[in-house]
Amino acid sequence: MVFNRSLLAKAALGPAAGAVLMAFMASGAIPAYQMYSVALAAVYTIVVLSVGLLAGWSGIWSVGHPAFFAIGAYFAAYGSGHGWSLETVVLGAVVTGTVLGAFLGYAGARFSMLYIALLTLAFTMVTLELVNRWSSVTGGDQGVAVLQLRSSLGLGTLAGGSTESQYLAVGAAAVVLALAVPAAASGLRMRLVAAKSHPLAARTIGIAPEAQSALAFAVSAAFTTFAGVLLGLITGFVSPDPFSLNLGIALIAACVLGGVGTIVGAVAGGAYLTWNPSLSSAVGLPQPVVQGLVLVGVLLFLPGGVVPFLSAPLRSVLRRVWRRPAPAPTPSKPTPAVGLEPRQPAAAMEAPTGEADVVLCLEHVSVAYGGLKALEDASVSLRQDEVLAVIGPNGAGKTTLLNAVSGLTGNGRVSGRVDFAGGSLLKARATARRRLGIGRTFQHAEVFSELTVTENVLCTRRWITARDRADVARLLDSVGLADVADRRPGELPFGLQKRLDLARAMAEEPKLLVLDEPFGGLDAGERAVLAQQIRRLHAQGTAVLVIDHVLDDLFSVAHRVLAFDFGRTIGEGTPDTVLDNPEVRSSYLGTVGGRAELPERVGERSVLRLSGVGHSYGGVVALRDVDLDVHEGVVLGIAGANGAGKSTLAGILHGSLKPARGSRETGGTVVRTSLAPEGRALFKTLSLRENLEVAAYAAGITGAPLRERLAETTEWLPPRLRDRMSVSAAGLSGGEQQMLAIARALIVKPDVLIVDEPALGLAPALVDEVYDRLVRLAHDGLTVVLLEQLLSRAMSVCHEVVVLHEGSVAAQGRPGDPSFAALAEAAYFSGARETAATTARL
Repeated sequence: MVFNRSLLAKAALGPAAGAVLMAFMASGAIPAYQMYSVALAAVYTIVVLSVGLLAGWSGIWSVGHPAFFAIGAYFAAYGSGHGWSLETVVLGAVVTGTVLGAFLGYAGARFSMLYIALLTLAFTMVTLELVNRWSSVTGGDQGVAVLQLRSSLGLGTLAGGSTESQYLAVGAAAVVLALAVPAAASGLRMRLVAAKSHPLAARTIGIAPEAQSALAFAVSAAFTTFAGVLLGLITGFVSPDPFSLNLGIALIAACVLGGVGTIVGAVAGGAYLTWNPSLSSAVGLPQPVVQGLVLVGVLLFLPGGVVPFLSAPLRSVLRRVWRRPAPAPTPSKPTPAVGLEPRQPAAAMEAPTGEADVVLCLEHVSVAYGGLKALEDASVSLRQDEVLAVIGPNGAGKTTLLNAVSGLTGNGRVSGRVDFAGGSLLKARATARRRLGIGRTFQHAEVFSELTVTENVLCTRRWITARDRADVARLLDSVGLADVADRRPGELPFGLQKRLDLARAMAEEPKLLVLDEPFGGLDAGERAVLAQQIRRLHAQGTAVLVIDHVLDDLFSVAHRVLAFDFGRTIGEGTPDTVLDNPEVRSSYLGTVGGRAELPERVGERSVLRLSGVGHSYGGVVALRDVDLDVHEGVVLGIAGANGAGKSTLAGILHGSLKPARGSRETGGTVVRTSLAPEGRALFKTLSLRENLEVAAYAAGITGAPLRERLAETTEWLPPRLRDRMSVSAAGLSGGEQQMLAIARALIVKPDVLIVDEPALGLAPALVDEVYDRLVRLAHDGLTVVLLEQLLSRAMSVCHEVVVLHEGSVAAQGRPGDPSFAALAEAAYFSGARETAATTARL
């Protein structure tokens, strides 16, 4: 934790306010009958702060804090009757709360928020039942008095209900608020928020979400039990009534009212809890009703809380009042940020010397999920002076390989041997692998959305020093993020989020960087910047293991390439030779077999037309200027590697996704389209018949038309499915599920059927069966659009094929044209923008 003047000034505000308030109390400016309310508000402030920061920083909503509050109060009562000192009571209460809180936090971290709430609810109920039954200690329903506690540190004797106890409560709240200020700027808060925002990514930088939840809950419970001791002292009497479940609900309402996770909001929440009874009496309504109305009103009109709502315009006014003219910049020679130089031509990396030590070695590694082997007998070695690329089609096992290295296989069974820097990795937790020197990025830039850019990198440190901040500033400057260091990732385009993901992985200078599709979703300039950064990391001695589908840029930074398919290694070579391997080539393109019999006559009418269609997802360009005609009766194949934009194009053709640019036209007629999405998206808990009925109901088909459609669609299914219409969809094989997904799309009698990746994850025999049934639909006059990863499959069953590359139409033509096959293959890999001469209208 680095203390600066601004932080110290903010931390001093709490004690200063406490001192002023106690001066008013001593002067008589606050009437004696109100001093108790002020002290109670101070106690509630501590509790609301504990609950609010736990929710805001860790995402844990607890209704168990009334139990911790009660534990502290009963410690005060029991200690006062048995001669304990004030310090002994506080220590005993805090230690008890810490231990119980750590247990609840660790146990609850393995469950969803609902189950954590239920767990804390059960804890409160058990504690209250124990209070009622352990009457020899708690007094049961009758309660127990708090007599007096003598301080062993010379602070005097505090009697229950005394004025001195009220002063102590106000002073303690002031100190707690002061401690919360540096905590909000500490690595503790950053790591808690990181674990809450993205537990999987947090593990890759050494943060264990379970440990963070346990720590957060323990600290929160400790302060709440301390507040319970103060409550016993200012009331002079403890009974079960104040600690009911209503208090748990009221604490949550107070947190939301003030602003979850805000320090000043806790003060507002504490004041609200204290004076809510007076407000209820004034309006003549029961307290729960008033609490409910206040909570509903805040959620509807001030969802961020009262304090954040009021503080935003106040900060704006103060900035205008105190704004000073900026000093004139001192002329200096600009220093280009690393990775931001003009683009250099893509060129293969110089071959390593081969003299460096092997830093990573996988021998016969397999990863299985149930009966599915995602990785099978993989053997990989990587030297310290090497960049190793892993390629393969979607589902080949590439990401599973990276997960085996970084410890993110989840419930998968991992066998074989994985050594890193001379030690075994398989028994090391994912959080420990970061300390061993392994950095990891993710395909979709899994950054921590609630932290700033700087904090996203700083949270890799447990204890943050001035040197750490300087190191992170230099690192951000090196990747071109210095100008956005204080912004949150959600405010940045996708390319900068990718850089942030890389910077976080680079922090603490790992020996090995594991990069999961770093080029995906970037434009040409951003990919060039990233390629230069990878080259610099290699030059600095970092070994790199990288997977991607953007082969040109991937090969420009790789020394060696491994090809995977169906979870096993199928080829190895240099970037300029690996695609010469027939098995590697066919894993992308497929094996061209005999062409299925298609209907010879197709219509000339265009049923769907896309003109200049483009689409993006938060800065990630998925489609660029796509022009496409879908003609009546045609089987149109849209082929492309994973990430080429096929699924986005499917959604736009279907009409369920509106393009960001361009137009979708149907020629002035009503065209019914139906989509069988990638991954099938079946309702697994419903039967086959219910899956079909849901689709029909969604289209407004009921009664006799529904029974007729069900009969027709069921007839299209193979006999083994027709005889199992009452079986759950989860019990079907992959191929059977795919046929059910297509049948569900057919039940609405579409004019155009769009099928996204119908062969994904299927055995060859099942692939043939699925495609045979799709070709039969074309014979019945249905227009079919097939989105395929395997180019050869699209070439074998389609009238016309469009090749997508990085969101653009790279080639279009008829498979019957002898010259089109070579053109389509080149476009698939390199994106050459050409159209076969035979791309005449069908």
